[in-house]
Amino acid sequence: MWAVRSFTLQQMGRMAGLGRAAPAATRGFAKKAAKGDETFEVEITTPFEGHKLDEMPDQKVETTKAEVLGFFKDLFRMRRMEISADVLYKGKFIRGFCHLYDGQEAICVGMEASINYEDAIVTSYRDHCTYLGRGGNMYEVIAELLGRRDGCSKGIGGSMHMYLRENNFYGGNGIVGAQVPLGVGIAFQQKYNKKENCTFTMYGDGAANQGQGFEALNMAALWDLPVVYVCENNHFGMGTAEWRGSKQPAFYKRGDYVPGIKVDGMDVFAVKKVRRSRNAKKNPNFDGRR
Repeated sequence: MWAVRSFTLQQMGRMAGLGRAAPAATRGFAKKAAKGDETFEVEITTPFEGHKLDEMPDQKVETTKAEVLGFFKDLFRMRRMEISADVLYKGKFIRGFCHLYDGQEAICVGMEASINYEDAIVTSYRDHCTYLGRGGNMYEVIAELLGRRDGCSKGIGGSMHMYLRENNFYGGNGIVGAQVPLGVGIAFQQKYNKKENCTFTMYGDGAANQGQGFEALNMAALWDLPVVYVCENNHFGMGTAEWRGSKQPAFYKRGDYVPGIKVDGMDVFAVKKVRRSRNAKKNPNFDGRR
């Protein structure tokens, strides 16, 4: 006969490696490193590739020591959370679906460095880290994954349906590509209400051939809506390589009449740079490649 065990969220977190580690000795940067608020330039090594752009962003971005440390903290935190979610899933504490974001964290962190919570984001079912980037916390993510009422969607949404309405994060959508026209709709209300912000509608290369994405893109271009299409290209739509499923895998050119740019999605500074570019809202087709 099987014994039924009950665990608290804290106990599960410790089992998955989310327990608070003992404080370690810290070592700062070299003595001549910049102070926390002193800016310095970082060179972006992978060149941007543009499509119908008025001008290309340069290959340098300004940052500070405090921002670099913040990037490292956020990236590390997201990776640890996803690895821990993987452990909980394999231990059968998380039921149903569990779509992880590890390997794509730089896109989320780089985006959040250049936008604010008045801008809107809608994404696919890989939404754990996006929720974190929008101002949520790990406790709410893990609680949601475990089906607990302390979760960000009261435990009834699970891995694919995390939301944070107060910070304009609209999920977390389980149907492939369904979030793309939703993002265009959010952008429509921003323009209708004369808001100065924009919407980032995110999808993967596996959703790039969805007809609804092209239909919504046509409307966005016709009505000049403040929406940015972000293709998080990890080169595989589930188990299918991009070259097997797409005749034209240069997704930043897919908009035809819509300008686009290809960015190294593994470089947090590159993502930050293209977001901060003054052309960001005028060039709304973005391909973040790994």
